[in-house]
Amino acid sequence: MAESKIVKSLLLPMKTSSVIVPNASIAEIVSVEHVLPVNDAPPWMLGYLSWRRRSVPLLSFDAVQQGEPDFLTPRSKIAVLYSISEDATFPYMALLMQRAPKVMNIEQGNIKQAGADQNSGNIKLVIQNVVVTTGDTEVAADILDLKAVEATFKQAGY
Repeated sequence: MAESKIVKSLLLPMKTSSVIVPNASIAEIVSVEHVLPVNDAPPWMLGYLSWRRRSVPLLSFDAVQQGEPDFLTPRSKIAVLYSISEDATFPYMALLMQRAPKVMNIEQGNIKQAGADQNSGNIKLVIQNVVVTTGDTEVAADILDLKAVEATFKQAGY
């Protein structure tokens, strides 16, 4: 019998849904501090996070998906993500979350494509809408498209 591969992942809570990313794509989870706003930026561009002597562009997933501005709160957290391209000038990007993420071990047997009634409707930065079963609980989530997040920043000149 073939062994099932487990992918350690994080469930990142957004305002309108939750997104899943592989644990290996996360550089660090940080509190909201030292975010420098950008003048005349689109609603999804929350500014630059000052992180480890770098300026990391900060994106609001909800603002990209819904077109409405998102706000930093004391409970908010930021996921600093590794860039997946080989562009040395863009090593990191950041994503606003509503609170701390949840660790999930995902394997083929506990993830399935979401049905129409469970679909979040988010498509711009999403590979697929899924349902993950953990114990007795089913969690609807979106698999984040890291290439699309990076492309969003680059196309806007950030």
